[in-house]
Amino acid sequence: MEPENITRADGTTRAAAIAATLAALLLLAVSVVVQIVAGADYPTVPPGLVIPLVAAGLLLWRTNRWTTGLALAIGVFIGTGAFLTPDTGDHLSSGDTVLVVSTVAEVVALAGLVVAGAMATLRTQPQTSARAR
Repeated sequence: MEPENITRADGTTRAAAIAATLAALLLLAVSVVVQIVAGADYPTVPPGLVIPLVAAGLLLWRTNRWTTGLALAIGVFIGTGAFLTPDTGDHLSSGDTVLVVSTVAEVVALAGLVVAGAMATLRTQPQTSARAR
């Protein structure tokens, strides 16, 4: 089965699963920024912001099974941390509308990242090297 493609304004195409993975990585990063603005306690260099942005850059630069698999692993890793730490529950029960909405956006982004990352990884064709031929 051929993956669905999205045609961009410049005429190039990108698989829908990869576009969804990129969107989830960017939503994750934006939700962390909004949480920081809303007063959430984050380290000086928040990993939930830096890691998704680096992964999105790698995915844009080189779309292959390694980068889509990395995005999937990031979703699982950060998602596990988000559910195991009490901060997520504290944010959701804080009563601060901006903090609650940004935390919900983070959880949606993480779930979307796992699903889209898995689809992108399964649908990305393995790269063959010149040596393997």
